[in-house]
Amino acid sequence: MYYIDGYNVIHTSSRLKSRINRDLESARDGLIDKVASFCTVTGQEVTIVFDGTGKHKADRVEHHRGVDHMHVLYAPGNLTADSVIERMIYKARNKLSMVVVSNDNGLRNLCRGMGAMTMEADSFLKIARESRSDISTTVNRTRKETPAFLEDGLDDGAREKLQALRDKLK
Repeated sequence: MYYIDGYNVIHTSSRLKSRINRDLESARDGLIDKVASFCTVTGQEVTIVFDGTGKHKADRVEHHRGVDHMHVLYAPGNLTADSVIERMIYKARNKLSMVVVSNDNGLRNLCRGMGAMTMEADSFLKIARESRSDISTTVNRTRKETPAFLEDGLDDGAREKLQALRDKLK
């Protein structure tokens, strides 16, 4: 189970930080899309926690964007994303299976002290990118190995017999 400190990852990631200048919502959507791909490819469960501000105050979206293992949570106004993640780690039974993704040293140290693993933003995004690349490679390999048409899977002799049959039927 991964817990991602959403805005921290956006603000510290070399890949997402550049989007903030254009539009914070675009950067947030970019992170959500990357996590959705990661969940779809790996089957890992991920909760992205954002600080709850504005229209997203105290919302929890289960199965976000149709992805079964992805959840998006906006912290209630009186809490930060860090405190929500800390509480989730504290309440978790198997802390060794938890991974906290953040560049916030305070959050990382506290969660690591409770038994969870931690990961920096760019490290997680690299893993997400690699898992997506792995699935693309597998899909492309499968496409090349699987004939697109029935006739592509036939040997020359069978193809010649079918052509003779076609000619005869004309």
